[in-house]
Amino acid sequence: MSVLVTGSTGYVGLAIALRLKAAGHETFGLTDTVTGTKVLESRGITPILATLEDGETIRNVTQLVDAVVDVSGHLPAAKLFLATLEGTGKRYIRNSTARVYVDASLGSLSRIVHKEGKAVSPIRGLAEILETDAQVQQASERGIHTTVLRPSIPYGEASGPVIGGLIKRAITAGRSLYVGLGANRQSHVYLADLAESFALAIEKAPSGSLYNIAAGESSLADIAQDIAAILGYPDAQSCTMDAAYEAYGVKFVDGVLAGNCRVDATKARIELGWQPKGPGLQDELREGSYALMWS
Repeated sequence: MSVLVTGSTGYVGLAIALRLKAAGHETFGLTDTVTGTKVLESRGITPILATLEDGETIRNVTQLVDAVVDVSGHLPAAKLFLATLEGTGKRYIRNSTARVYVDASLGSLSRIVHKEGKAVSPIRGLAEILETDAQVQQASERGIHTTVLRPSIPYGEASGPVIGGLIKRAITAGRSLYVGLGANRQSHVYLADLAESFALAIEKAPSGSLYNIAAGESSLADIAQDIAAILGYPDAQSCTMDAAYEAYGVKFVDGVLAGNCRVDATKARIELGWQPKGPGLQDELREGSYALMWS
């Protein structure tokens, strides 16, 4: 199968593109920089140099492939792909996010573990993501084989926008923080296992399907404490929302540090045969790639 991957030079997108190539798919990567084309070429992925606003190129490339894996996070692009793919029967797999489930618990534990198909009331800034997910699922009625995957926090390779972001923010702040009790919990998934879920979705996911992707979960206090140990700080520190906003930024605090995002991925395990195998987050922080890189 020939597959176009958007966001193909990013942390998640490149991992997915490489996994699809390893599975034998002819893999194209969309990038908007010459540097990006060189990265993709060096990994055996055919680069397409264009922006997501380049509607003509997007339409032309989409006609040449069997599937699109959209990891861009660019919501207008999702609508362009759906319009272009309508009536073709081709596959469109959207990389969404489990952040649509995040609550505003201010560091307290929530007992709610979210499953697919339940009503969601997203916090500020996330409603459009939820709406786009619904539009992608509904597009299955217009002759497109659509699937939405909602990954929880990806980690591994000593990087990632969330775990790597927490480490960098702790370095800048000079302390590793959590909000309130830090009892709030976030689900997470090892990067290679996340990439595997996309490879399986291309092969097995029925049209109009939605899957949560998560392999474990941790409290933010535990994550903060492990980061403190990596950086040589005495202990992680509890703080108020205002202090967290000042040190880590509003979007990051609301989306990660202060809320729960607990998801159930049983459906992906049963229907796709997804079996995560990677090391747990705490193992990666304490003695794996993060400890090796940042200690």
